[in-house]
Amino acid sequence: MLRGFVAAVGALAAGLAIGWLIGSRLSRYPRASNAVTVQIAALRSNPSIYAGKVVRVAGKLDQCYAWECSLCPESMTSANADQRQCLALDFHNLMPGTGFGEEEQEKIFRFASVTLTARFDPSCWKGPCLDRPTVLYGAVVESVQHRRTSREGLWLGGAVTPLEEAAQPETAALRAEALKAGFPDNPPMKVFNVHADPATRVVCWTSFMDSWPNSLEGAVDAQSTMDFYSCNEFKNVGGSWVPQVQGT
Repeated sequence: MLRGFVAAVGALAAGLAIGWLIGSRLSRYPRASNAVTVQIAALRSNPSIYAGKVVRVAGKLDQCYAWECSLCPESMTSANADQRQCLALDFHNLMPGTGFGEEEQEKIFRFASVTLTARFDPSCWKGPCLDRPTVLYGAVVESVQHRRTSREGLWLGGAVTPLEEAAQPETAALRAEALKAGFPDNPPMKVFNVHADPATRVVCWTSFMDSWPNSLEGAVDAQSTMDFYSCNEFKNVGGSWVPQVQGT
């Protein structure tokens, strides 16, 4: 129990420390004083007016995972998500020319309501881009107004894969396999079925608050800093449940 609690608190502390480090360095980024304050809707409706300018804009970040990371209106939810009302972005890297720090900032700020500055370039709206249609380049988060769990967060670009709690006796069998794989033995643990995938289960534990995922993506791919759980996929291979190595 103690080891599990220490691990959970340690992970939270590490995330907060990284966030502070990034914030303290980016707060001194000089271009913020030249930023034009503007609304998302104005950038969408009059892109030529702001093209090439550094803008300050507020909104809600989506899941910021893989090819997707966008700033969207505060009123948008996963139920009415519309990429055409959002601004795809990439984060300012901490070491110019390396990309270092961009993915770390995605992890720290995903699902949050933020105010940020970035260089606005709508070129990807005029022709296809190779990956995400980025229009906000080198984004720097100036402030965070609100953070959300992955359950509450905005998911853009497609439906997530629902999870539902598994029934006994399967839960007992998966718990035993999870303990063999190194899960702590005392913190609360739950086993989840993955929608439309009978050969996969997700096993999660938490030592801090009653925090559980409701989607496969929120469990293993795009956790929020407000998600105080650790999850792992298990695959049924020849009648045995085998833990899968998760990415970071």
